[in-house]
Amino acid sequence: MRINRATVQRISSISPIWIVPAVALAIALWLAVQARMEKGATIEIEFANATDIIPGQTQIRLKDVRVGLVKDVKLTRDLKSVRVIAELDREVSQNLSKNSRFWVVTPRISATGVSNLGTLISGVYIVMDPGEPGEFETKFKGLKEPPVYQSDEPGMQYVMQAEELGSIDIGSPLYYRQIRVGEVTSYKLAEDNNHVDINVFIRAPYNKLVQTRSRFWNVSGFGLSMGADGIKAHMASLASLISGGIAFDNAAGFENATLAEEGRRFFLYPDRESVQEGRFNIKYYYLLRFSDSVRGLTVGAPVEFRGIHIGEVVDVSLDTADNIEKSLLVYIAMEPQRLEPNTNPTREEVDARMESLVAQGLRAKMKTASMLTGSRYIDLVFENDANDGHVAFVRAENYSEIPTANGTIDDLTREVAGIVGKVNNIPFEQIGSDLSASMSSLKTILGDLERNQTADKMDAAVANLDKTLENAKQALGQLDSVLQSVDHAIAPDSELKYELTEMLKAVSEAAGSVELFVNELNRNPNALISGVDKDDE
Repeated sequence: MRINRATVQRISSISPIWIVPAVALAIALWLAVQARMEKGATIEIEFANATDIIPGQTQIRLKDVRVGLVKDVKLTRDLKSVRVIAELDREVSQNLSKNSRFWVVTPRISATGVSNLGTLISGVYIVMDPGEPGEFETKFKGLKEPPVYQSDEPGMQYVMQAEELGSIDIGSPLYYRQIRVGEVTSYKLAEDNNHVDINVFIRAPYNKLVQTRSRFWNVSGFGLSMGADGIKAHMASLASLISGGIAFDNAAGFENATLAEEGRRFFLYPDRESVQEGRFNIKYYYLLRFSDSVRGLTVGAPVEFRGIHIGEVVDVSLDTADNIEKSLLVYIAMEPQRLEPNTNPTREEVDARMESLVAQGLRAKMKTASMLTGSRYIDLVFENDANDGHVAFVRAENYSEIPTANGTIDDLTREVAGIVGKVNNIPFEQIGSDLSASMSSLKTILGDLERNQTADKMDAAVANLDKTLENAKQALGQLDSVLQSVDHAIAPDSELKYELTEMLKAVSEAAGSVELFVNELNRNPNALISGVDKDDE
């Protein structure tokens, strides 16, 4: 039996059948590398909830341009929040850092208006703010509320130090001359728990208005003030009325003011009036001793000198409950710059000045500010009878003592007592008796008049008087007509005036002839009998 043996030959080239799989593999590898190169980073964002966030539909946007898509939504291990896994485009992924921020955009209704209504149709989306460059990061904690400004928006941040937050909230407006220039970005309680730090952002170019001399104050709510010129209402805007607000201005009187650096801390005054008060930054404390009741005198009550506000009451206490004079202690804070502006006096200088004024009769008195509310205040006045030499200004290390005088209540009591004494001295009984006698006499006179029908006679007399007045009125009318006729008769161009003038001339000539005749008779009395010789003529 013949056995055929196989012949083995080495093939020198690859079979053409492998070319197609090889090309397919190469294409697949190229596509994989290309996809890997074009694929962006996969990030994880933690939110409190995943309301309306849908994998495969919810977009991630930057300046309203899609830069990523949500791939999955999962709960965290403690089940208190959700993790949103999303994929970003490669061009954006390289800008990720630990400073990047993400938040969900939903329809919002606030005091400033309605926004993001378009999401009712298109659905919610996530906004990305790349933030400042920094260390690369892929895990983030989403913001609960949209930030007031984005990282690429020009402007500066500052810190306001306030005694209390009031109605200010994140997003509250910030005004300069009633123009909105920024917003409140955040707030927190200070580490020492003594004040509140409020962060604000002022957009460019308004940030150049913030100077080292700038003063900020709270304009939240509605302000109402009463003065000699009437009632005034203050309100920055409707938004500040609802959500609070801050305003600022640059204080006058400073030269070479410089721009405030970013992050500078400013004190936030409660109102604009407090800004004016803030000019006086020196306070010295004094003690007043009273014996009267201090009812109505509260902490914060004003201290005045000749009607000028120079300080306030800071404390009221009782030294002892025993029946001792001057046991009520009132502590006041005085601001000497209100009396002498543009000065910075020391405590020793102020005490010396107060000692001189006390020597001239200066005393502290409690007075009533309002009879309606019973509120009281401290008034520094000069007493005419205070120079008795027994009361002096007492210097002390902490609270120098200013002597006091009887307050308004004592003065009012003395005045009332004096008025009551004068009233008691009025002879009311004698006045009553005289008044009763006068009324009896008047009643008798009226009875006599009624019996004599005096009233009827008076009516007849009044009627006759009216008739007489009417006749006199008619006579005056006739006299007026006569005077008008005479006026026309003696007018310069009337005939009567001409005839009267000629008559007066004839009378004048006749008077001359009579005068010659009389003179002749005086010289020759026989002329009437014998006649006059021609030679004598």
